[in-house]
Amino acid sequence: MTKLLTALLAAVFAVLTVSPIAFAQDKKDAAKAAVDKACKDKKPGDVVKVDGKDVKCPAPKAAAK
Repeated sequence: MTKLLTALLAAVFAVLTVSPIAFAQDKKDAAKAAVDKACKDKKPGDVVKVDGKDVKCPAPKAAAK
């Protein structure tokens, strides 16, 4: 019984440790997608409003060779 509880606590600890990282990554991807959508027809350096905040449009990334 003790081994089972120890294994269960270790599994719960691992899940609780890793899950916030996954949620943060999803939020970051969503924010980047919103900026990309707002800057679609804008020049680099133009300021657009995303989620109530002023954000500068980034320069396009160079194509990988």
